[in-house]
Amino acid sequence: MPDLNKSVVKLSKRAYYLMGRRRYNEAEKVFQEAYALNAENAYILVGLGDLYRKLKNFPKAIKYYDMVLDIDPVNVFALRGLGNAYRGMKKPEKSLEYWDRYLQCNRYDTHVMVRMADSYKKLGKYQEATALYDKAIQIGGNDKYAYLGMGTLRYKLGDDDAALACFEKYQVFDEDNVAVLTMLGNIFQRRKEFDKASAYFRKTIELDPDNVFALYGLGNCERGLRHFEEAIALWRRVLEFEPENQNLNTRVGDAYLSLEKLDDSQAFYEKSLALGFDPYAYLGLSNICLKRNEFDKAAHCCKQIIEKLPDNARAIKQLSRIDALRREGGEGVTGAEVRV
Repeated sequence: MPDLNKSVVKLSKRAYYLMGRRRYNEAEKVFQEAYALNAENAYILVGLGDLYRKLKNFPKAIKYYDMVLDIDPVNVFALRGLGNAYRGMKKPEKSLEYWDRYLQCNRYDTHVMVRMADSYKKLGKYQEATALYDKAIQIGGNDKYAYLGMGTLRYKLGDDDAALACFEKYQVFDEDNVAVLTMLGNIFQRRKEFDKASAYFRKTIELDPDNVFALYGLGNCERGLRHFEEAIALWRRVLEFEPENQNLNTRVGDAYLSLEKLDDSQAFYEKSLALGFDPYAYLGLSNICLKRNEFDKAAHCCKQIIEKLPDNARAIKQLSRIDALRREGGEGVTGAEVRV
């Protein structure tokens, strides 16, 4: 028996060594050899659970973790492993069940607290998520994942001030997280602080040149600064990835209209309408027709809107304007009247 125990210990140490170096196939063979010698050794069973979890074979990992709990119901390694395995299977309710049991044994593990908070956030249980993020920050001091999770939650809930405070603390650890940079850009864009927003979007694009969220946001900032050519160039890059983005086709049409490039503007409004009904594209086309003194066509565009949206105030106002211009025999709309 002593020789058998020595063999099991030697094999398990070797298996863990191989797993730590990501030599998973070799580690599996050694773990299974040790398991054949002692099928009730918790150290080996946890190792097998960890190995199959790393290989994303979550059902098999769960099988071995469950075997550990049959022997030792409060084994923290198996409880944590089960939470992580169910997380990999996108079953946050099951993850929470095992992580909660784990924290009853190991109350100060902020890493698991943050993972629990992330799961609560996915389930829409924001109060529970907030409480755990707060606790992780209080216990862990500067836990970057807690700041990231809390910041993302506050951003999702529209609490921009709280989100900013968390992201600023998170960025002490990581200045190059493109998701955080994009959210910061969006916050400052919403505040119409376009220069600040642009800086975050530009840094995102430096790190990820094809990031459509940053390209789109930077385009919005350039439009806000009335740099329409720059906005168009950025938005057209997004359209290379998302040619059927109706809202963006209309925005490009608006920007070309602001530049008095009527043919280009019309082309993008028509692309938008080819994708479906869009009152803003019809309004844009109506403005183009007014600029060309094509009153009947301008009115027809408004009527297309009213047919679908009888109470659309902008279309009704535009029709009144068209009638007034027709009676006066006036010129079309000026650039200042174009929606941007």
